[in-house]
Amino acid sequence: MRQLGYAAMLAFVLAGTVPLHRVFGLSVLRQRRRLALAVLPVAAVFVGWDVLATRAGHWAFDPRQTLPARVAGLPVEEWLFFLVIPLAGILTYEAVRVVLRDGLVGAVRDAAAGRRQRPGERR
Repeated sequence: MRQLGYAAMLAFVLAGTVPLHRVFGLSVLRQRRRLALAVLPVAAVFVGWDVLATRAGHWAFDPRQTLPARVAGLPVEEWLFFLVIPLAGILTYEAVRVVLRDGLVGAVRDAAAGRRQRPGERR
């Protein structure tokens, strides 16, 4: 059960942020190319850094706290970390932006009514 800690943390982060997409009528998940351009270059740099640092022995991942699956010496959860956490950050940022622009009540009301914000659209 302890091996699920890292994976559970990632699932918890997703469970808390992915609903923001619907609640606030965001378009983040529909803009896949833009999302990939924001997340993947940074993920590539940090995954590379992780691989090199792990191989050099600067740090390690406790196998008792991670799933056994490894890719290039890193637990699968570490690879997912560099996708999940930036996605959560972007979703949170966009939700806060909508709330600051429309107020919480207006943003939730618009999302509930099915009105979606288009990229670059201001209300």
